[in-house]
Amino acid sequence: MIALILVVGAPSGPEPLLSCMTILVLWLLKTSAWICLTVWLLNRSLATRAPSLVLEKLQWASLIPLIIDFYLLEIKSLLVFLPGVSFFPTIIEITGISLFILYLILLWTSYWWVLRRKGLLKSPLREDLGFRLRLILPFLVLYLILSVFSDLLGVIPSGKFQELLKKPFAELISFTLFLILILLFMPPIVRTMWGCVPFPKGPLRTLIENFLKRTNISFREILLWSLNGEKYCTAAVLGLFPGFRYILFTPCLVRHLLPQEVEAVLSHEVAHIRHRHLLWYAFFLGTYTVVLYRLIDPLGTWLISRRLFLEILTRLQYWPDTISSFLAVLPLGILFVLYFRFLMGYFMRNFERQADLSVFGTQGHPWNLINALEKVALLAGNIRNQPNWHHFSIAKRVDFLNRIARHPELKDQYEKKLLLSKGLFIGIAGLLIIIPGLLPTQSWEDSARSNLTKLYIERLASNREQRPELYIIIGNIFTQKKEYANAVNAYKHALDLEPENPEILNNIAWIYATADDPEFQKPKEALMLASKAARLKPEGYILDTLAESFFVNGYVEKAIETEEEALKKDPSRTDYYRSQLQRFKKAASD
Repeated sequence: MIALILVVGAPSGPEPLLSCMTILVLWLLKTSAWICLTVWLLNRSLATRAPSLVLEKLQWASLIPLIIDFYLLEIKSLLVFLPGVSFFPTIIEITGISLFILYLILLWTSYWWVLRRKGLLKSPLREDLGFRLRLILPFLVLYLILSVFSDLLGVIPSGKFQELLKKPFAELISFTLFLILILLFMPPIVRTMWGCVPFPKGPLRTLIENFLKRTNISFREILLWSLNGEKYCTAAVLGLFPGFRYILFTPCLVRHLLPQEVEAVLSHEVAHIRHRHLLWYAFFLGTYTVVLYRLIDPLGTWLISRRLFLEILTRLQYWPDTISSFLAVLPLGILFVLYFRFLMGYFMRNFERQADLSVFGTQGHPWNLINALEKVALLAGNIRNQPNWHHFSIAKRVDFLNRIARHPELKDQYEKKLLLSKGLFIGIAGLLIIIPGLLPTQSWEDSARSNLTKLYIERLASNREQRPELYIIIGNIFTQKKEYANAVNAYKHALDLEPENPEILNNIAWIYATADDPEFQKPKEALMLASKAARLKPEGYILDTLAESFFVNGYVEKAIETEEEALKKDPSRTDYYRSQLQRFKKAASD
């Protein structure tokens, strides 16, 4: 998910600064260096610490070569020209995620090679990689299906429908529908791709079925989940809705646990259903999305209304786009990690602990579950004290169960504490959703524009060397405020300094072609300026201005032809160019 944020946030300029061959050579050198580094670190880990812990950290570090690809080598500028991107923009994201998976595969291969060379691993590479890829493949397939579906909605030739899709309410409905689809179809997809098979009939299956019947838990099927090797002893409940719910056990768990210990583990898994933990996870995900959606605009407006932040932004405009884009996406990535790693991680750990406590209700004591946990720790490679961000260590879980057995009153105290935590989360989330509607965002916007204008005017006054880009920014600010006289005046100052600057020509042409003030509606001058800008720099957005200029001058067919050329030049703004084409074609048919 972090990789996806990085890919989506990367800039996609008209073309990368480096040639394709240079990018390929640098990519091969960087990837080779990544492989050497992982092998060296994993070799060192054999003598100093558990290799699995180092592997986990290196999986996070696999984001570094991806960052290099998209923010230094500017690979995204090449990907926008892939066939089909104009219709399915998701191709860019899929390619980026595929690159990240490639780095994970290279890391896993290095890990396998290091352990195999030391005689610590017996499974062949193909089996090891197949196991790891199968774990993540269902999530990728579901993401692909939903993304393609979203892209198909984006190409429906209806201007009203496309406008409806962009409204906040429609976006919220779309997100809710996608979440429901995930909850419905993830379990059968996982079952198929993980190679799960029905649990064989016999006394143990009968025990499991009787326990589920006794606890009123409906399910689709009980499955054996064949994980790689003997050390993966675990169970799971897959699916929120009864008709799509599966109970999973690994062969290792069935082979090494006594029937009463299997029942204790099953009690833990069933507790996740009874306490609606899966529904809570969906709620956490939805809350994160809604809160971020509500806060991001007011927070951004408030920041740019601060003079210090504006000064930082104005300095960033002289930096390369890749660096400024990375700095822009970095806070989102950090916020995402903090939310899921710490806040959601807190609830996940405590939900697991709450599920452990269910054994007191089903068996009256924790000893079978404690025995099962100790066996799992031993079979998994003596991981008893190994911490995990979404589980307490087995040692802590066992200690907690022992304390509850000695002091039963602690169980109710713990349940109340968890209930209070849930209530606090809902209360704070509700406030964060409501508060943006009460904030003075309009005054912040006015303050931001005023501060930005003053800042650039001060820069111009204090700088002997007149810089056209500063006048352009001032013109842009005045254009947004529809102060066309001031905007044109600023642009003409810039044009005096750089008469052949296509950006300035384009901006003046856009005002003359689209202004709602009759005094600044100058179609002929707009066409002259836009034509010159397009000759100097035939980029998509400039061709769009030229098409608009043709349109307001009555040359509708020429406008359609030019807009189609803009669409080919700039696939990243497909939706906007298509809406323009629909407007022009509708005028041509009337």
